[in-house]
Amino acid sequence: MKKNSKILCIGLGKLGLIFSQILSEKVSDVIGYEVDKKIIKSVNKNEKSIEPELNKLIRKNKNKFHITKSLSTGIQNSSSAFLILPTPSKKNKEFDNSYIEKCLDKIGPFLKNKKKYLINITSTVNPGSCEIFIKRLEKKYKLKHGKHFVLTYNPHLIALGSIYKDVLFPDFVLIGSNLKSGFKLLENIYSKLYPNKLSLLKMLNLREAEIAKISINSYITMKISFTNLISQISDKVDNIDVSNILNVIGEDKRIGKKYLSLGASYSGPCFPRDNLNFISYLKKNKLNYSLLKSTEEINNIQIARYLKILKEETKGLKKPTIGLCGLSYKENTSLATRSPAKDIFNNLK
Repeated sequence: MKKNSKILCIGLGKLGLIFSQILSEKVSDVIGYEVDKKIIKSVNKNEKSIEPELNKLIRKNKNKFHITKSLSTGIQNSSSAFLILPTPSKKNKEFDNSYIEKCLDKIGPFLKNKKKYLINITSTVNPGSCEIFIKRLEKKYKLKHGKHFVLTYNPHLIALGSIYKDVLFPDFVLIGSNLKSGFKLLENIYSKLYPNKLSLLKMLNLREAEIAKISINSYITMKISFTNLISQISDKVDNIDVSNILNVIGEDKRIGKKYLSLGASYSGPCFPRDNLNFISYLKKNKLNYSLLKSTEEINNIQIARYLKILKEETKGLKKPTIGLCGLSYKENTSLATRSPAKDIFNNLK
């Protein structure tokens, strides 16, 4: 393998680490870069992870995956960089791009002598962000998009606890680029990850892909809230099984059974904030956001519903003992972002 054909993965967090290991296993030698020393120490020790397949992959890729302390060395010895960085939500519900911007400022000075170096943004960003990133690199570091670097947008539609399976067996792979060379560069990489399945790659321009990412999650949250809307009927109407109703609704192929089953509120690090971000984006463009607002409102009353039912069921008991099975937002992860069980626990406490 050529020296500069390696892939640089910047950010070895919950998604970045296992994704870099998947690339090491299936595509190319990978150079990892991470500023958090605790994460580096954990990787070097291969500390036990709850994420399926991760520990096995780290052992398997010990000769194909290496962590560098120097971004300049990483860029010098690679032909592409995957930026897998956090974009936390701000008070106005827009995503904070500062981690990506700081990273671009660090790698910008090293791109002058590169030719079509691929910068692949995998973090979920606000619509319009990638074009701002391109202008930032061009103006601040005298670079030319399409000559020195090619910027693409490629967010992963995954869930913690099943990242390995979600990456290898996706419904599709979302790719955004304003240049044909961007599609070609990512196609070369993903041809090794999805041999004979390049039809999975769905190619849009940058802004289309940015809107598509948050739209997908907003649609799923809408479907979950619709399910919870139907389940509310059982609070007032006797002799019905909501599971039977939802099962029949899901038989309609236009609707489908995915995310159409009884459960709590939608939670985790993506669904809630993507929906709120989309609301913010529609507001900013003076477009109607009432559908997404209703989705959020229905989601927010779920915990109150459960607590009301619990109060009725424990009526007359002085000090009932209540068990909660699992505090994380889903199985195979310790993350409890907006976890229904955690919300119930805090209310009961």
